[in-house]
Amino acid sequence: MTRVSSGNSTVDELFAEYRVTSPYGPRKDPFTGARVFHTGIDLVKAHRAPIRAFVDGTVTHAKMGVSGTGYGGFGIVVAVRDKNGCTHLYAHLHDAAVRVGDKVRRGDVVGHQGSTGRSTGSHLHYEVRRQGYGTHTDPIAYLREYYPVSKPQTVAAELSKQAEEDVMKAIEAWKLELADKAIDSLAVKKDASGKTLLQNADEWKARLRKEPQKVLEDMPWLLFVMVDRATNGGGK
Repeated sequence: MTRVSSGNSTVDELFAEYRVTSPYGPRKDPFTGARVFHTGIDLVKAHRAPIRAFVDGTVTHAKMGVSGTGYGGFGIVVAVRDKNGCTHLYAHLHDAAVRVGDKVRRGDVVGHQGSTGRSTGSHLHYEVRRQGYGTHTDPIAYLREYYPVSKPQTVAAELSKQAEEDVMKAIEAWKLELADKAIDSLAVKKDASGKTLLQNADEWKARLRKEPQKVLEDMPWLLFVMVDRATNGGGK
């Protein structure tokens, strides 16, 4: 048994009090053992605990499901049609707390957890159908679409990314300045024979601006030059 972790704070909050006992997708039929496709997600909390609507909408079904209606085998079902025209099933309920035609808001109690219909124990079968029977979709994925990340969160993330980029640019500028100083130092230093250590300083600086990372990787001795310059006062 697991908890829902969708990456969307609103969705995670909706499922916070539930444990997932069977996710959406292929599984073994609990009665026959045959490989079948589970068209919803099974959620568990205490038996007869209140079941709250995950979305706003209008109640289109609130009774025992019967064969031929698309709700057969699901026991007592409350179905809610949302603003997108999709139907949300709350199945195997102990009872229904709403009636057809009722308007419900997210968080309203629509029934209580039970084990009616084709069920092996008390749980909630939650299913989302986009266009009626046979058009089921992953409920968690659908709710992520239904409750997108809010604009303030998005803006905050973009600002954080921009701040990080600004810091990196500042660091790169600092590294470039340091490398320039090292090149200048090498251009005036002479070896034991009197020759300058670096005769093509301008070429190095130009290359440094075209391919800075490679130059910095090729010049590990820059740091040693700066240390030498600091300790010896830049003497030749």
